[in-house]
Amino acid sequence: MYVGEAVFRVATTREAAKAVFSKSVSRVEVETHSFCNRRCNYCPNVVGDRLGQNKQMNLDHWKMILSNLAEIDFSGNFVFTSYNEPLADRSILERLVEARAACPKARLMIYTNGDYLNATYLDEIASAGLDYLHVSIHTRHNGQYSDVDALNLIAKLERRVKRPITYKTLRPGNFVIAAMPHPSLEVEVRAINYNQHGTDRAGLVDVVKTPPARTAPCHFPFAHFHVGFSGNVTPCCHIRSDAAEHAQFLHGNLSAFGSIYEVWASQVGAAWRRELISPMPKRSPCNTCSVGFLDGKEGSRAQAELVWRRLIAAGVVQSPETDADSHHGNTGATS
Repeated sequence: MYVGEAVFRVATTREAAKAVFSKSVSRVEVETHSFCNRRCNYCPNVVGDRLGQNKQMNLDHWKMILSNLAEIDFSGNFVFTSYNEPLADRSILERLVEARAACPKARLMIYTNGDYLNATYLDEIASAGLDYLHVSIHTRHNGQYSDVDALNLIAKLERRVKRPITYKTLRPGNFVIAAMPHPSLEVEVRAINYNQHGTDRAGLVDVVKTPPARTAPCHFPFAHFHVGFSGNVTPCCHIRSDAAEHAQFLHGNLSAFGSIYEVWASQVGAAWRRELISPMPKRSPCNTCSVGFLDGKEGSRAQAELVWRRLIAAGVVQSPETDADSHHGNTGATS
């Protein structure tokens, strides 16, 4: 996590934005289409608004993302995921080939519910350049987690994909973690009790446990870059790019910028980072987020607080006493 002063200020040129993006961003998440076939009650998709027409990402947006990442020889995690089901649209194979060509050093990753996965498709995505596949097992009892159901569904996946699955961790009532050996692809299979370990997705779902009010800093707006199918850019994966409730929190749309660097290093992006480096109580939509900060250790939080205090002393961020009226998001952010 890079915390140089530049990440807290608006980049005034494309080259400045490119430089700070390259130092900072290690994970890029892209939603290449809109459709998801499920309505899990611990996900915003429970309302069914991702079941209709499958909307593809604008090719101009996709080409911008690829060309910009190629320009900096991106070597981080390039992830095909968000609130869609990546494998529901077989154009994902073409997108993987294109991403591999543009970013030969990146780690290409997919998070899937596994519903469309079979032996042939698994080999196809591996041949297209995928490095890591995360298969999320969603149990069937009206969103309520069941170890028995999770194990049965993993066994069903094993038969469908025709590959053995080895179990790594089982914590009753909480999660099952397993692996599926493959010659060229890391495949991890997880069943998680999201009612215990999920988040409220920035206030969009209410079935998960509500944690104490958040004071911890957050590294997502520093190290991550998230683009929804419409080209809307969000500060983290818990904010949905097409939810009306989250519109005020977006960085903006790729169409309004000359590069992904300039979106990330914009006024809104810098404002998010100034707010989320602090140890102060967080405001909506971050106040109920339970995601840990970096390694979760107190030492990391103490280091972040030192950075925050140096920024106050340098006049980059305001002290708590004078910051009562400012807010992150695309309204009211300051440079």
